[in-house]
Amino acid sequence: MSALTHFDALPLQMDAQSKAISAGVAKLRDSGNGEFRKGKFPDAIRFYTLGIQMALQRPPWEPNQLVREEVAGLYANRAQAHMALTQWAEGSVDAEASVEARKVGNAKAWWRRGRCLQEMGRLEEAREWVRRGLGMEGEEAELVALLRDIETRIARGSKA
Repeated sequence: MSALTHFDALPLQMDAQSKAISAGVAKLRDSGNGEFRKGKFPDAIRFYTLGIQMALQRPPWEPNQLVREEVAGLYANRAQAHMALTQWAEGSVDAEASVEARKVGNAKAWWRRGRCLQEMGRLEEAREWVRRGLGMEGEEAELVALLRDIETRIARGSKA
């Protein structure tokens, strides 16, 4: 736990511009989620990308944590859309960006990058990544299962 966590308890005061950005980011995320549910993965990627761009346009005086929370979710969602299109490299990059924005409480992004690395045949890297994720997230069931699968494939000498 960080020595600065007491700041998390302070209410976030947002001006009209900040509220508009937050509303826009949420709308783009929701639109991306809707397109994803319809199986329109390229459209979902487009909405998530626009949401990321909007979140990153916040004025520099706004709390950094606000941007990190918004982009962490958007990158994780975009990673999932890339995975649905079997775009493993793109999914890996986005999942890693999500984890960089929010390391703890982001098990889906840890899992998604591990899975992308596995699909690319980068099994040792996938194993190390998932182990790091377990170190951050604890014994999260999906990460444990993915690690077990990766280790089985490594033991068999398989790259697929």
